[in-house]
Amino acid sequence: MPLDPDTLLASSMFINASGAIVFSLFWLADRRSPELALWAVGYILVALGLLGMMFLSTAEYPSALAGGAVFLLCGISPACFWLGTRCFDRIRPVGWWPALIAGAIPGLQYVVGIELGRPPASVAATTSLLLAVLYAFNTHVLARGIGRDPVQPGRWPVARTVVAACLGLYCISFVASALVTWHGGASEVEAEVASITIVSVVDNLLGVISCIAMAGMLWERARGDLAREARIDPLTGLFNRRGLHDGARRWLARSRPLAVIIADIDRFKRINDAHGHAGGDLVLTTFAHLIRDVCPAEDSLLARIGGEEFVILLREADPDAARHFADRLRHEVETGGFLVGGERLAITVSIGLAFPSAAETDLTPALERADRALYAAKRGGRNRVEELAAV
Repeated sequence: MPLDPDTLLASSMFINASGAIVFSLFWLADRRSPELALWAVGYILVALGLLGMMFLSTAEYPSALAGGAVFLLCGISPACFWLGTRCFDRIRPVGWWPALIAGAIPGLQYVVGIELGRPPASVAATTSLLLAVLYAFNTHVLARGIGRDPVQPGRWPVARTVVAACLGLYCISFVASALVTWHGGASEVEAEVASITIVSVVDNLLGVISCIAMAGMLWERARGDLAREARIDPLTGLFNRRGLHDGARRWLARSRPLAVIIADIDRFKRINDAHGHAGGDLVLTTFAHLIRDVCPAEDSLLARIGGEEFVILLREADPDAARHFADRLRHEVETGGFLVGGERLAITVSIGLAFPSAAETDLTPALERADRALYAAKRGGRNRVEELAAV
């Protein structure tokens, strides 16, 4: 039995309207999340675009104004989804207006093409390709975020992967629609009906799946946020002891050589006594920023494990390079500026250094050696680096 385009369009419209209702309700429950509003608007726009298509005759291509309005709605919709995904990823959008203008291009192209007298089939096919480009951008931003969470590197975001796959298939359907419009029918009417059928069938098959998967992305993010809070020190933003051991376990399983550095701010109690806990916290956060700047981003794991004690785990660091780095860090702290209440404080740091042996699969023994080396540095006069070798 042949598929009826009007029935397929109506079904797609109701699916997208349902998505609009779902994410509107989500946004009403959490108005601090702009991605929920943007996704709701995206669903609303595509539902309105499909509603407009239902009122246009499939016996001929729509007029410039009618077709332009429909494709304008269908183009701005993926732009809203793209902006929403960037907000979801906590990435600052490049700008709302550029994204919305890009979304308006398919509709504007249709209006200009028809008004200039180009063949309607060619104009419609070009419009489909432009929509494919917009969905390709959505697929890219979703795929780029897969597996990039440093706190949960072993977790695969299933829901996000499903959404990316669905949008990739939407992109393919628009390309197929363009090819059918150009070459796929005995007449323009047959080609138009076939192109609408292709996109509508894909939307009917994937619309509900992608909507559920987008809701699943919210659950994955909530789970990730909880895992992040359990592994991150709230004051400095570095890993805490749990995050350190989780990351170290993975590194010890596959990376050698490793260096373990414990740095402890000298006479920190005096800073707290003189400047209060707010002043002490400022020194701790300044120190955290300093070690972030000094450490190689891809080959270091930074943690605050208590009070004024910090751990730096260096990957691919031979003993000489680790000793040089530790002394450089000590020098940077000694000569750096720690401003508290307009007063520049003279801060120094004592450092203990150790190296996990090839037989060690847990960080604890090397951490204990680095801790003993740290106390040797304290006893030796502070503001120095000491090393304790494995027995």
